[in-house]
Amino acid sequence: MSNDNTFDFLKDRLNMNRRSFLKSTAAGAAALGAGGLVKTRDAQAFAYEPYPRDDELTTVVTSCAHNCGSRHMLVAHKKGDVIVRLTTDDGRYQRDGHFGKDTEEEPQVRACLRGRSYRQRLYSAERLLYPMGRVGKRGEGKFKRLSWDEALEYVARKMIEIKNQYGSTALLDQSYAGASYGVLHKSDQIEGLLGRFLGMFGCRTNSWSVPSYQGTTSSSRWTFGTIEDGNEDDTFAHSKLIIMWGWNPAYTFHGGNTFYYMRMAKQRGCKFVVIDPQYTDSAAAYDAWWIPIKPNTDAAMMAGMAHYIFANNLQDQDFINRFT
Repeated sequence: MSNDNTFDFLKDRLNMNRRSFLKSTAAGAAALGAGGLVKTRDAQAFAYEPYPRDDELTTVVTSCAHNCGSRHMLVAHKKGDVIVRLTTDDGRYQRDGHFGKDTEEEPQVRACLRGRSYRQRLYSAERLLYPMGRVGKRGEGKFKRLSWDEALEYVARKMIEIKNQYGSTALLDQSYAGASYGVLHKSDQIEGLLGRFLGMFGCRTNSWSVPSYQGTTSSSRWTFGTIEDGNEDDTFAHSKLIIMWGWNPAYTFHGGNTFYYMRMAKQRGCKFVVIDPQYTDSAAAYDAWWIPIKPNTDAAMMAGMAHYIFANNLQDQDFINRFT
């Protein structure tokens, strides 16, 4: 619509001439500008304090407590007792380290985005700071604050009642959420803090492990006495072929050095295969051969691959005889 047509359209609707229209729009613009100034002044009352300089902060080197197992480095920069920001490994905090140091022998253990956002979790308004006891029916969301003594006494009394009434297998040991695996020292494992406590109490039932993990947790303990579910991460760097079956390490990874060694493998000419219904970030990052498998057909594909290998005598039989 042209400018003249626009004016004619508005004039007909508002019943005004061109001069009146221009005066009205100018006055409206001035009012909006003044309103913006008022809002700006009001907002200043709620503005944050100036961002502190580095020389006003103290630094504490710690590690991430999430459940990925790597314990990435987190560097807390705090003013007084308040963490202002979190950074991660940049090479300076290792022995004889310096900014940018990142070698195969001493790679940087950089935290992922989840770890670097830990400050939001620490100071979240929804974080529980003390025990809460339900006072209404389940689902009503009604709770009251309890003292630690009240909470511990209640839990102890209920544990004894449940054990006496239902027997020595009535309490389920399953704690794997948030940071519990790190804070409670392998919380869901028999050697973990919770498992040892319930074992001493004489009332414990452990879950059949997390999905698809029982083979590892059982055979590894029989073989090594603890859980070892694979080679060291630096094995990636020496690989000639890496198959990422339902694995997207460019987006989420388990362990602090995984991405470093994967990048090193790529630089050394390693080939990558992604087996996933979706074309993932990893498929793009590693220029991988993408096999878009249909959902729920993984087992069939594995069986087909195994059949082809043995039917054509492609297996390393000496290796199989020695290690299986």
